[in-house]
Amino acid sequence: MNKDFLWGGSTSAFQFEGGGRLGGKGASIYDTREAKTGVTYSIASDFYHHYHEDIRLMKEMGFKAFRMSIAWTRIYPKGIEEEPNQEGIAFYKDVFQELKASGIEPVVTLFHWDMPQYLVDHYNGFYSRETIDFFAKYARTCFEEFGPYVKNWLTLNENNLSMLIPWMYLNKESEVAKKEPKQLAWDCYYNSLLCHFLAVKLCHELVPRAKIGNMMASAFAYPLTPKPADVFAAQKHNQETMWDDLDILTTGQISESLVKRLADKGVKVKSSLADQALIADPLAKIDFISFSYYFSLCMQDKGQPADSKAETMQMLYQAYYNPYLKKTDFGWQIDPLGLRIFMNELYSRYHLPVMVVENGCGVECDKLEDRTVHDAYRIDYLRQHIAEVVKTVDEDHVPVLGYLPWGCIDLYSASGNKDKRYGFVYVDFDHQLKRYKKDSFTWYKQVIASNGKEL
Repeated sequence: MNKDFLWGGSTSAFQFEGGGRLGGKGASIYDTREAKTGVTYSIASDFYHHYHEDIRLMKEMGFKAFRMSIAWTRIYPKGIEEEPNQEGIAFYKDVFQELKASGIEPVVTLFHWDMPQYLVDHYNGFYSRETIDFFAKYARTCFEEFGPYVKNWLTLNENNLSMLIPWMYLNKESEVAKKEPKQLAWDCYYNSLLCHFLAVKLCHELVPRAKIGNMMASAFAYPLTPKPADVFAAQKHNQETMWDDLDILTTGQISESLVKRLADKGVKVKSSLADQALIADPLAKIDFISFSYYFSLCMQDKGQPADSKAETMQMLYQAYYNPYLKKTDFGWQIDPLGLRIFMNELYSRYHLPVMVVENGCGVECDKLEDRTVHDAYRIDYLRQHIAEVVKTVDEDHVPVLGYLPWGCIDLYSASGNKDKRYGFVYVDFDHQLKRYKKDSFTWYKQVIASNGKEL
């Protein structure tokens, strides 16, 4: 393993940061959702008030990197202001300075789903071309203000999912939400692509020593059987959910094949000369590929019913269970070797370094006993996956930049479930958000100290 390998963990602002009504922060879609559901995203794990303690815990574990996101609404409360919110800038500068002083490199996601509610209400989020300009201004501010502290940037979290969940940033009351769904999905995705390319270009111009990558959700599928039709179904799934997106990001072109496949679905691809110039600009090319990986999938020939028992994200993909794999309580199949297979596939296709920025085993069975949690199940899950990361680097010679498992300190799931825990540190959501080290804390500390040799 490279001595500069980035061991650490990962979070997002809306799931972890809190301080939702403080420091001049505006309302995001999750703040609005809080008013409807009662899920306290505005508090979450309250990193806003606990960041000194949390960074000390990360330093004690030996973290080399910490992935976090910036809340767009903490910088521009509505997303449209002329001047940024200085309180928000000061907060993040404090965090970055403390991380750097602790020997921890911040890995920063510009956009992790928390769209300003104002942009949803007035512009339908990424459906509007005007949102592209607002995002570019926000990204420029981040690079100018935080560039001295951040060496590694990510653009939009799991943006390859945009085609599957375009409604996420739409004003449900508007006529836009009632449009033809396939064209709507493409239009939203296309505008988010332009946000990505603008951010990459700005980063390379404003922070030339930094590196910037995308962030994609792994949806890697095997064929359910060796039947050629099942093999083709898996190939088609992987192309449509991942490779189409990465092909655009890495080549700077929307392929003729994709344009024709979209046309077959009644979708028109409109791309101006200015858009094409941006997408093809060498400064807009990513430096690495980052991704989340929690499970692999199986796909079967069309015409067969999808597995009704497939849960959570697997239902999003209409996938099937692999009979050779175990699964978590949330229906996510446990496939450590799949992580190695996926990284090899990524590198063979795109020849770019890769970074694991989400991985982990979310469970509801963590129990605080004598000020700790005995989470052997988490250690077992992570041990198996880290072993495959080490093999990918040492045996396959794939340039893996880092391993940053999800929810390193307990946080809210995207759905708002605070009982689904991933972390090395237990957050007692019922008692003043006190922090407690789990057994996995000590184990991961040893993993990092040995650079992945002691698992």
